[in-house]
Amino acid sequence: MTKFQPIRFGKYLILDKIASGGMAELFRAKITSVEGFEKLVAIKKILPNLTQDSNLINMFIDEAKLAAMLTHQNIVQIYDLGSMEGAYFIAMEYIHGKDLRVRSNKSKEKGLPLPLEYALYITCRICSGLDYSHNLKDFKGNPLKLIHRDISPQNILVTYEGEVKIVDFGIAKAARKTADTREGLIKGKVAYMSPEQAAGKTIDHRSDIFSAGILLYEMITGVRMFDGADLNVLDRVRKADFQEAETIVSDLPAEVSEILRRALAKIPDRRYKSCAAMLADLEECLSSFTVRPSAEGLSHYMKALFAEEIAAEAAALLKIEAELSSLQKEVVSEGKTKTLHILEHIEPVLAKKTAPTPSTHRLWLGTWAVAMVAVAIVLAVLFKEKRVPTVVEDTVATSVKTSKLPSPSAVPPAPVSAETEKESNPPEASKREQAMEAFKKEQFAKAAALFELALANKPEDKSKIATPYAQALVGGSTSMLDTNPKQAESLLHKAIKLDPENPEAFFYLGKLYTSEKDYVQAIQAYDKAINLDPSSPDAFFNLGFLYYARSDYSKAEAMFLKVTELQPAYLDEAYFNLAVVQNLQEKKEESIENLERALEVNPNNDRAKKYLLRLRRTSKNDKKTNHSENKVPGIARTGTPLDHCWLCNS
Repeated sequence: MTKFQPIRFGKYLILDKIASGGMAELFRAKITSVEGFEKLVAIKKILPNLTQDSNLINMFIDEAKLAAMLTHQNIVQIYDLGSMEGAYFIAMEYIHGKDLRVRSNKSKEKGLPLPLEYALYITCRICSGLDYSHNLKDFKGNPLKLIHRDISPQNILVTYEGEVKIVDFGIAKAARKTADTREGLIKGKVAYMSPEQAAGKTIDHRSDIFSAGILLYEMITGVRMFDGADLNVLDRVRKADFQEAETIVSDLPAEVSEILRRALAKIPDRRYKSCAAMLADLEECLSSFTVRPSAEGLSHYMKALFAEEIAAEAAALLKIEAELSSLQKEVVSEGKTKTLHILEHIEPVLAKKTAPTPSTHRLWLGTWAVAMVAVAIVLAVLFKEKRVPTVVEDTVATSVKTSKLPSPSAVPPAPVSAETEKESNPPEASKREQAMEAFKKEQFAKAAALFELALANKPEDKSKIATPYAQALVGGSTSMLDTNPKQAESLLHKAIKLDPENPEAFFYLGKLYTSEKDYVQAIQAYDKAINLDPSSPDAFFNLGFLYYARSDYSKAEAMFLKVTELQPAYLDEAYFNLAVVQNLQEKKEESIENLERALEVNPNNDRAKKYLLRLRRTSKNDKKTNHSENKVPGIARTGTPLDHCWLCNS
């Protein structure tokens, strides 16, 4: 986060600069009003050196007026247009997220491609927003026939909560504004134009459809549709000369290919007639997926992809709060400490009739200035903290058990020395306390960020916070095991480095390697977990599964025997699996005994009943039972935080 001193800009408090372009600057700001009302917003302000350009000012005002009419969940909302000290600005919805260009680059960097269904889902949201804008009417009911004209990766934002937002209608125009519709006028980013737009011809809403098709193409293939030097790209765009997506993605579904073909047709009449028509095909295509994509699923992907950025931003804001907190008691009146209030330093400046100098806009801020913003951002962008039991699917990888993390209360807070207690408000101790509080609430990502900040402030305290910090990392990794295994593995290794005696870290590492079918490393991880905590039935159970998967039935038997000795809540299932591996070793009598024990524990265990009945039917002189059916089906009972595999299919 760039160093930036907050300044007052009318009723807005500008907190920091987000970006700067050729026409305007973008700031993060907060609107404040009576009774403590606050709202985080983005401020787009014309660059100071362009304030005398009347044409540019008129275009900026037209953008604001036009965009303010758009009220749709997939379009960034405009709140306000104003002029302050000769500088025009737009106040708009603040988005916690990244644009598609940043997402694409990060996806390649992390090796975490966007799943096909979410490429379709994002395009659905884009089409929904565009269809709304294309059919927008003015206050008199007249169609505006609005065209965005610049649908490109930089103008599509995906929030950390999985929402999709179209931004920047800056070069959009209504058809009735004839000055902007003349042929030969090219606006927008060349590589994302329609052929007719690149040729400078008159365009309609179907130009936006072509651009949306380009975005879908690039999200699916992971490559630029029109790449190269600008002049070469312009010629290729005019000819609609691009490589077919099917030649890049060999297993692309036919329905998706057809959507791309229609959206990217060179001749507008051969394209979709409307974004609504394209949206309908996208929705129908999505209905064929087993799991329907959602904002929640997209949120998981974004948070996994930008985990470091989210945590870093939250930690940076918390650090600002810590730095500014020292100013809280600087104003002393009548011997009493008084908290600084922003308006006490601003209103006199705004009341002056003389032209203000840059220094008159600088604020000496207390904690209040940033604390609320920090809290808002942390709550908005951190991972969902409430852990949900792993959903068990019918696969080998998900047949293992999920261990329940020990209660955070079992981890004692880091001790504070007597010397530290004497300090008035030491930032390090405060961060440790906040981290422990977040940890106790199972807000693992927030706790990890706070522990990291505490460790950065005082590295010598590593031994005091290593154990809870490692446990917070383990807790955070559990939500990523399926969505972002590489990041989960990184967190687990970091936890082990902090606390090599943490059995939970090795347990989840074993679970992760099992899901990747890396049974050698999975066994090694579970072995370490067992050595650190020999009283954990979960690790023994999963080791039994792994040895079974490798056809090492004697070791699998030893593991399941250990589980039965530890008497877990799922004892009947442990007996059942033990019986299966014993029968595979031709220990039929022992197998029958353990099936009977399973039914004593749980008379409603139908699989144990069926398997026992089958074994009793066979006599000792019969030919050995064919166990070709006894492959790991991955069938498991759900509805509990413990996932128990069944080793027999009958």
